[in-house]
Amino acid sequence: MGRGRLLAAAIAVAAGVLTYVLVARGSPPAEEVIRRQAIAMAAAAERKDLAFIMEQLSQHFRSEDGSVSRDEVRGILAAQLLRGEWVRVMTSDLDVKVTTETAAYFHGTYIFARSKAKTLKELARESVIGAWEITARVELEADGEWRFVSASWKPADPASLL
Repeated sequence: MGRGRLLAAAIAVAAGVLTYVLVARGSPPAEEVIRRQAIAMAAAAERKDLAFIMEQLSQHFRSEDGSVSRDEVRGILAAQLLRGEWVRVMTSDLDVKVTTETAAYFHGTYIFARSKAKTLKELARESVIGAWEITARVELEADGEWRFVSASWKPADPASLL
């Protein structure tokens, strides 16, 4: 077999393996996509990347009771994140339930702390901790992205998380 044919055969095999791996793996399940999105939002909060967080909210976002708009959420987040009070943002007890091909429910807790801690156990030694329990409806929008379309939130007892 000539060198050219051997190279062509090797390229064909590599392309076949790559295609098989990509098709077999496919996209991650919606639950995983939404869970990763929620964790990425916490990381964005630590970086004070308000733009990233807002990209995860639908243009039609409203609080569950309809009293808070997307723009008002932007203002609340800007006041909390940009004043520099919270240094760490962590997640706990994230749960995602997909109800249809285009809708899901999310529930989780976001923990905010003035700390350099990297784990929840390290946070136990800190004195300034706040936590919010969030329940949200998430929908797959026309552009193929999952976005939070409504949410409710309430304070959570940080001590119960540790």
